[in-house]
Amino acid sequence: MKFDQISAVLGVATAAAVSAVVMPAEQAAAATFQLVSGVTSVSLDLPTLESVGLRLTGATGTVPPVSSDFLVGFTITPATTFTFTTDGGFAPVSGTIEHTGSVTFNNALTVGNFSIGFDPARAVGAASGFFVRDTITTGAALFDVAAPSTLSFNESTLRLDLVSNLLVSRELAGVLGNTGLVGAKVGAASINGTAVPEPATMLGALIAGGFLAARRRLAKKNS
Repeated sequence: MKFDQISAVLGVATAAAVSAVVMPAEQAAAATFQLVSGVTSVSLDLPTLESVGLRLTGATGTVPPVSSDFLVGFTITPATTFTFTTDGGFAPVSGTIEHTGSVTFNNALTVGNFSIGFDPARAVGAASGFFVRDTITTGAALFDVAAPSTLSFNESTLRLDLVSNLLVSRELAGVLGNTGLVGAKVGAASINGTAVPEPATMLGALIAGGFLAARRRLAKKNS
């Protein structure tokens, strides 16, 4: 067997072996994504909040919400590290969604620069495990996030859109001195942002795509 024939056979065999353990390019590209920008819009049940002593009196550093259904918008900042997968449905992987902007209650309590994280231990009742933490004043998780009522991710435009109800957390209920409020709906949040494939995902896609292309070329050459 000539040297170039041996090389061709080895090349095809190697490409086949690697493509068996590396995901196809389409799958690799869709595996894991990181949210990089966008706006989280929030609506609040003001009468309910006022009934427990929280009167909204101001907002600072906010942006227009995604629609008139929401009261205020918070910019998703570059400090965001939240990653998610779409394999078998939407699921968080790691990280948090960081925001800028704040709201003030009773002209005295300012909360904001909110961080949305995920803790599976918080997935109790209607709560999904996601929570909204104030990073300005209290450092506490003020709201739990219910399972999304709507959720979509377009892998062509890399656009993530989801809407969920906001629930009173056990921490906020404790501050208010009313544990019966835990889980009560007091608003909603809409996350609308852009994601990018994680570097490892992109590398996997390039490797898989390269080997698949090489296998096709070699197979064609020897046909």
